[in-house]
Amino acid sequence: MAATTAIGRALFSFIFLASALEKWRALRAHGADAALFHSVTPALRSLKSSINANVGVDLCALLPSDHALVRAATVVELAGSALFACGYALGAKMLILFTLSVSLAMHPFWRSASEAAVLGDEATAGIEMIMFFKNIALVGALMFWLGMRSELSELREASKAKEKRA
Repeated sequence: MAATTAIGRALFSFIFLASALEKWRALRAHGADAALFHSVTPALRSLKSSINANVGVDLCALLPSDHALVRAATVVELAGSALFACGYALGAKMLILFTLSVSLAMHPFWRSASEAAVLGDEATAGIEMIMFFKNIALVGALMFWLGMRSELSELREASKAKEKRA
């Protein structure tokens, strides 16, 4: 069972690891001119505008630049995937943080019609909805793994305590 679990973690974390390495490569090769920023900047601008409009205060002025946000997200994704592949709960928690943050910022299918102009046509909105719920499913799988890991640990401790009493 240990081999199955290790292979499963490695396969699961591969999607995050490959994505993070590709982002890192693009950032190192092209810096602020990376095509990554051309896709991320409009979504971040829209998210920041929405936050400012709903809060009434320019909280986004406290955030670092878009470039720094993307670099930080890439580091969290890279470290989280590596740690999760090695079986650390911290890695799963980092991937949950990354996935929830990116899903809310990059796949906002729920926008009203006036805001949907940023997304494009209905097909694009449908793709955004699929991507959002796929990411939520990944978060669910990570939460399931954390829960099962915790339960197995408790069962092992209970078994050891029972053996000591016997």
